Amino acid sequence: MRNRRLLRTAIQGLLALAAAGLSVAAHAQEAVSPVRIATNVERSYFPPVEVLLRKAYASLGLQVEFLPWPLPRAQLALRAGQLDAVAMRVGAYFEQTPFVRKIDVPLLELFVYAYGRPPCPAALPLETLAQQRISYQRGVVATEAMIPEASRVPANTPSDAFLNVQVGSATYALVLTTPWMVELPVDTPQGSLCRIATPLSRSTLFHGVHESRATWVQPLEQALRGLRERGEIQQAWVAYEREIAAQSARLLAQPGRSLTLTPSATPGSGPARPQQ
Repeated sequence: MRNRRLLRTAIQGLLALAAAGLSVAAHAQEAVSPVRIATNVERSYFPPVEVLLRKAYASLGLQVEFLPWPLPRAQLALRAGQLDAVAMRVGAYFEQTPFVRKIDVPLLELFVYAYGRPPCPAALPLETLAQQRISYQRGVVATEAMIPEASRVPANTPSDAFLNVQVGSATYALVLTTPWMVELPVDTPQGSLCRIATPLSRSTLFHGVHESRATWVQPLEQALRGLRERGEIQQAWVAYEREIAAQSARLLAQPGRSLTLTPSATPGSGPARPQQ
């Protein structure tokens, strides 16, 4: 009888140790799971910020996984707590989405420009948008807020917004872009678009984390502020700008795709081929 009790006690001890080991393993797995960060399907200006965010999260001992999802899908996943963070959003986004906490360090300044079929006017007064059909990437707060609801022609990507203009479904496309990328010509399979020279607005972009990760806010602000004070954020964009300029790139709009940077054709070589 005594031996049975001893055996039972030993088995219970082993089971407890096994359960504790499983719990430790589960917590360890959770600790090393990468931070899930939504970026845009539009890739034309996201590579530099991904490098910067990797550095910032590395200072917290965290690895990251970037998910280039459409903005509406990312928003639904954030609301459901399936994402940890968003790479960059305009300031107004955080006012409309209180469950995402802003990391208050500027990462990039973007401008809203309008594109149309040639010839383009020098400026497009905001009050005239109500008389036009305006295409834009759905979910982009900075552009959507400017367009009267009856004039909106939403698209999944900036490429599709440009194509809506080219095929006549919209008069203009409003796109949030960098001051140096607006110098790149925009091509579509049906021809090139022109840019209205005067920007409609400007917006500053910030990183943001889900409210469940609020403990990351202060250390991330400290890490990104350090990168900014050392000039690393600014230099990342300068280097990217030089890289694109060296390619003499053009932007190619393709249905359902991100804008593709393609090198300009050299004399006598014919048109640049789209990247597959």
